[in-house]
Amino acid sequence: MISRLRNNPLIKIAWVHLVSKKRQTIVAMLGVMFGVTVFIFQAGLLTGLQNYFIEKTVNTTAHIHIYNEVRAERPHVLDNVREYDATWKVVRNQKPRDEERRLRNGYQILRALERDPRVEGVAPYLGLQGIVRFGTAQQAATMAGVDIVREDQLFRVRENLIDGDMLRMQTIPNGIILGAGLADKLGVQVDDNIAIISSKGVVLDMKIVAVSKTGITAQDNTRAYISIRNAQRLLQQSGAYITDINVRLRDVNAAQAIASEYQARYQYRAEDWVAANANIFGVFRIQNITITFVIASILVVSGFGIFNILMTIIYEKMPDIAILKAMGYRNKDISTIFVIESLVIGITGGLLGLLLGFIASMIMSTIPLNIQGFVSVQYLTINFNPVFYLVAFGFALLSTAIAGYFPARKASRFDPVEIIRSR
Repeated sequence: MISRLRNNPLIKIAWVHLVSKKRQTIVAMLGVMFGVTVFIFQAGLLTGLQNYFIEKTVNTTAHIHIYNEVRAERPHVLDNVREYDATWKVVRNQKPRDEERRLRNGYQILRALERDPRVEGVAPYLGLQGIVRFGTAQQAATMAGVDIVREDQLFRVRENLIDGDMLRMQTIPNGIILGAGLADKLGVQVDDNIAIISSKGVVLDMKIVAVSKTGITAQDNTRAYISIRNAQRLLQQSGAYITDINVRLRDVNAAQAIASEYQARYQYRAEDWVAANANIFGVFRIQNITITFVIASILVVSGFGIFNILMTIIYEKMPDIAILKAMGYRNKDISTIFVIESLVIGITGGLLGLLLGFIASMIMSTIPLNIQGFVSVQYLTINFNPVFYLVAFGFALLSTAIAGYFPARKASRFDPVEIIRSR
């Protein structure tokens, strides 16, 4: 088979054309190669970071978050007053009605959710804002009142600990777990004693039992875990007071449908993890569209380069085309020669691009960067999905085949008599 291809006269002619214009052929191959390289690297980088963020989001936030949504719009008091044509009614400084954030029958709802076979775990939550004070240093923080064992079942708290032991919260009544960023700002470590001041003015002395680092900067800089009972004490509430229920599902992709079901059943707001992060996913979509457009533009430009090179070869090889036709080569054979040339450029440039893209991705994934942004990453997370390599190579072949088709079609239509006369 290989020897038959080598002896094929059409392939030999195409090879001579390419070799006779080495510089232009190399430039065309480089265009395809860099287009494929950029596609693989950018697609791997963007999707890798997005997948890393999604993984962190899924592991550190609830698949479904059930809470009592405080209404922002309230009817005016005069809307309920009977109208009298000759009466003036004026109300100044109307104050909104105090609405409790707590979930009524929260623990009953929690136990019902636990019996749902689609649910992997459920955890109660009581959140509040407070001040963490250590000596003269103090920082605002979000206190997450949790059942630490249930919380670990949902969010893998134990895996994120960089110091200390999570289970000490069960043996130390006033134990607290600080986010790594919050601990750094206060200058504290495990076994230090700190004070928590709530919005109600309640002060509790706490002992740090562990330090957690999730990789999500906003959480690490502001969050602290305490027991639900301590959260209730800080808010001066009873033991039945909780504000949220967090649910982890066996199938994360079913979150939207199940959230709608729970919202209709319990008459509380049920927000799935996709809706909670809609703004960030919107940014991801814009990034993907932009990068796809840029990479496609690069490959299209390289296709125009191949088109120009083949057109140049055609005009320079017009006498050869006339001779080939005079020797009995058909229009189809002439077209095949130039299509072969474009495919050789596309295949060679594409394979080189695949290799260079893989090497560049491997090198970048091993360089320590220690990026501190919305999420903290030590190394770039590159996605080596084989689909990217197949798509890049396929697009390179498609663009080069299209770029070679029109010059090949033009070459096949030349009249050998007219070519010889013009010479």
